[in-house]
Order: sequence, then C-alpha cells, then structure tokens
Amino acid sequence: MFPFGRYVSGSSLHIVSEMTDTEHAQPVAQPRWGSFTLVCLAYLVATTGEQLLSPLYPTASEELGLGVGQAGIVFGLLTISIAAFNLVGGLLLHRVSPSVLIRVAAAVGVVGSVTTATTHSFGQLILGQVVLGASAGLFFPAGLQAVAALAGHARKGFAMGIYGVAFSGGLTLAAVLGAVGSSHDWRIAFWIAAGLGVAATIGGAGHARTKPIRGSHSPFSIRTVMALPTAVGTVLAVCQYGAIPFLTTFAVRQWGLSATSAATVLIAGRIISIVAKVVGGASADRVGAKTSARRTGLLLTLTGLAWVLLPGSMFTYALAALFAGMVSSLGPVANVLAVEQFGNNGMALGAYRSVQIALGAAASAIIGVAGEAFGLRPTLAVATLAPLALLWICRERRPLALTAG
Repeated sequence: MFPFGRYVSGSSLHIVSEMTDTEHAQPVAQPRWGSFTLVCLAYLVATTGEQLLSPLYPTASEELGLGVGQAGIVFGLLTISIAAFNLVGGLLLHRVSPSVLIRVAAAVGVVGSVTTATTHSFGQLILGQVVLGASAGLFFPAGLQAVAALAGHARKGFAMGIYGVAFSGGLTLAAVLGAVGSSHDWRIAFWIAAGLGVAATIGGAGHARTKPIRGSHSPFSIRTVMALPTAVGTVLAVCQYGAIPFLTTFAVRQWGLSATSAATVLIAGRIISIVAKVVGGASADRVGAKTSARRTGLLLTLTGLAWVLLPGSMFTYALAALFAGMVSSLGPVANVLAVEQFGNNGMALGAYRSVQIALGAAASAIIGVAGEAFGLRPTLAVATLAPLALLWICRERRPLALTAG
C-alpha cells in the first residue's frame, strides 16, 4: 500500500495519499521505501510476464505445432502491444492515480497469464501475449511517476537505479521460470506468473480514493517528448535493442566461440547491468544526470569499439560483457531526466517509453540489414559510436548574456 498522510479539516481527520494528492504533486520530503519496494516488486512481476514466453517458446511451439514464422508474429505483436499501451497508460493518468493504474496493470497481467496458460491455439496464444503486453505497457508510466514521487528529491537517481534493477530481476525470474517450465510443463510457468500477478494486485495497489498527480492534465505535445530525456533514451535503445542482440552472433562468427560460450558473455553482461543501474542512478544524484550521461557515453564508446575491433581473447570478452552491462546505466539517467522534465505528464511518460521501443526496434532492423550488406564488424563499430552523441546532447548550455544597447 502507498503511504498515507493526515490533515485536519474542521473536526474531521481525513486520510489521503501522500503520493497522489493533487495538492502535493512534488516528491515527498523523505523517501517512502516501503511503498517504493511494492512498486518495484510490481515492476518485476510485469516484466516477468512480458518476457516469459521467449524461453518457453521452443517447448510451447512443439506442443502447439508452431514454427519460427509464428514466433515472429507473436513477439512482434507483444512489442506493439507494449508500445501502444504505454500511451494508453499515460492517457489514463489524466484520470486515475499511479497507484490505481499499477493495480489495474497487475490485474490485466493475471488475465494475460491465465489466457496463455490455458491456450490450445495460435490465436489464443497471441491474445494472451497481447494482454501481457498491455499489462507491461500500462504499468510503465504509472510506475515511473510513482517512483519519482516516493523516492524523495535527494535520492531520485538512486531510486531509479533500484527501479531498473527490478526490471533486471524480472528478466532473471522469467529465465528461471522458463527453465522450470521447459523441464516440466511450460504452462506451469504462466500459472506461477498469474499467482505473482494476484499478489502484485493486492500488495502493490494504492488507495482507491487517491487522485491523479497534479500536472497530469498538462497539455501533451510531441515537442515535449522529443527532448533531452528521449534523446538519452534513444542512445540507450540503439545500444540495448540494436547492438547488444547481435553480440552473441558476433562472438560465434568473429571470435569462433561456441553458442554456449557466447551466451555466457551475454549473461555476464546482464549480471553487470544490475550493478551498473544502481551506480548510474547514484551518479546522477552525485554529479547530475547530464554529467553522468556524458561520462557513460564516452566509456561506452571506448569499450564498444574495443570489443568490436580487437581479436578474441579473455580481455576482449570481458570488455564486451562490460559494454553490455554499462549500457543499462543510461536507463536510470534517462528516467531521472524524464521525471524532472515531464514527470507529472502521464501521456508524455507513456510516449517517452513508446518512442524508445520503436527506435530500438528500428535500430535492430537497420543493423541486421547493414550487417548482411557490409559485414557485422563494421556495422557494430558504427553502432558503438552512438553513445558519443551524449557528449553533445547533454552538453551544458550557458544562458545568453544580455547587453544593453
């Protein structure tokens, strides 16, 4: 449950949500870690449901008689659903509080998990995944707005780092449930996800009488969204969804590693990403989000070019894992910038996430086509230069001096 504050009106004592009262839109003075933890757990559950089919698809497809082509359709519609419902979730924040929307998103996730667990046809599988995508999409703008309000101003970056760790936790839990489901019955994993969704609906919900955060009715404009936070997020998306998915293929083709060894490099990167998110968020608190982004961009380019251009060795593999992990540190930085610039505008938060997903998908497609045409090494070398853009994007702008004529 979200924290509640008290105020006296006449002789009546009223209980209101400290996070979502329209009269108190700014972050609370002191962090509310209990409520913050519940939001992060709800994010972990939403991410688990969103990512669960991927490790289970080989087993599920064998039972349902599906092929690779159907996989592309299912995962493509899942991604579209997430992006679309990011916008829907942002729009709903005009009318409901983040706490209510988090509760709704968790309940929708339960429906999606049960639909998938009971599927016996390709159409029902698609429906279940689209509903799970809707759950993840509805959650993101509400979760981001809630974290910003609950963390307190001084610890906002650190909180965003922990919030990002919840996403990594969801990825890990999905992999674990995938292994369990593949060994026994793939449907069990979705029943477990449904149970977690019920717990998130009960434990991660806010008070039913809370109100939207002040500013949720602010006018929405594309110009607002296509600003500094989205620019930083776009660099993240190009690396996270564009370059890193080709790391294992590169390792097999260019370094001669086995598929298992290549996957191990990526797993090491995922582990590093957990620490990187916390460090990135804390750095944003300590030196500022812009400075943190510039430093990270320079380090990413140096490590990225190194693992792409150097011959295979333990040192090169370590650099590749470091690159894959450090990319995640841009997530908390971009989120801090987003909540500072338009954190009270739910529609802007939803669009901010949707744009990242769309550009990440586009970057992946472009890298794939360019890799076939020009080779994977030069293509990835160009892609790893993208973080250098942060040196310009996050430059310090000095106000123009006005002189009397």
